[in-house]
Amino acid sequence: MAGTDEKTNLFGVLLNRWDGLFRHEPHTRPLILLFILSFASLSVLQPSIFLTRSYLVNILYLFPEYGILALGMMLSMISGGIDLSVVATANLAGILCSVFLTRAIPIGISTVAWGASMLAVAFVLASIIGAACGALNGALITKIGIPPILATLGAGDLILGSALALTKGSAISNLPPILSAVGSYIIAGIVPVTFVIFAVCALIVNFCLKRRTFGIRLFMFGTNPKASEFSGVDNDAVVCQTYMMSGMMAGISGLMMCARFNSARADFGASYTMQAILICVLGGVNPNGGYGSVQGVTLAILILQILSSGFNMFPGISNFYRDFIWGIVLIVVMICNSVSKSKQS
Repeated sequence: MAGTDEKTNLFGVLLNRWDGLFRHEPHTRPLILLFILSFASLSVLQPSIFLTRSYLVNILYLFPEYGILALGMMLSMISGGIDLSVVATANLAGILCSVFLTRAIPIGISTVAWGASMLAVAFVLASIIGAACGALNGALITKIGIPPILATLGAGDLILGSALALTKGSAISNLPPILSAVGSYIIAGIVPVTFVIFAVCALIVNFCLKRRTFGIRLFMFGTNPKASEFSGVDNDAVVCQTYMMSGMMAGISGLMMCARFNSARADFGASYTMQAILICVLGGVNPNGGYGSVQGVTLAILILQILSSGFNMFPGISNFYRDFIWGIVLIVVMICNSVSKSKQS
């Protein structure tokens, strides 16, 4: 009887914690169910492909690029805006960091320690470049008063033009081997380095949202800018910090893209902007501002990557249909969210 009581108590504790998770993040319940459904469906339809270790590792390897972009997009959407310049920022950061690495790490001369240290500097440089691009967005929004969608669209074209001018439309190749070696490395044959980088970025963003005053001010501003201003919050500073963090995420993502392609171009990741928006909406981020979580966005990233990988397993589904399918999913999710909100009100 004592053993039965202990098991019952243990089950009760686990159940309470599970309910507590949903109580604080209620939107994660359908996402978890959708994740389980997607995973189970592909496991049944293509078990010989999907359930192999190499395929699952490949899923973890591919999504961090646009996953980190989605984290930055989430921040801008929580503020009630949007960042359409993330891909352009990522490519510019990737180009400048590639130029830096090719000059800082001469082929056949540098040591592994020197190459690793320069690669760490490149990540810092990518963050600084991204922050500078984000500061441009923030200045256009706060100082000039341009709406975020137009400010980031114009800034994105400016940043893209700068990248094209630097490269003259061509690719920067012959990057130091350490970049692709580190970017493609699989820890213990299970965890890709790219996934570790994404996890670090997700933890940093979650810490800033949940444990810092910046997060409180961001949610206040996104919910009601006037009330935030009357509460003594510097709204302009919040907007600038938000877009700078979004730019930093984009810069890191750009360097990761260079590692995967072993080159840098101004037109990498053309479809990532829409995917980042789709991930945020699917992850429960309110497009009008005021709500969003790293947990929801992470689940949405995993769901979309599983579905995207599932398309590859069926030759009958052409890659040309992907954007069409993502567009339908985005519209359906927004309709469902709108209907759900109207019922709650």
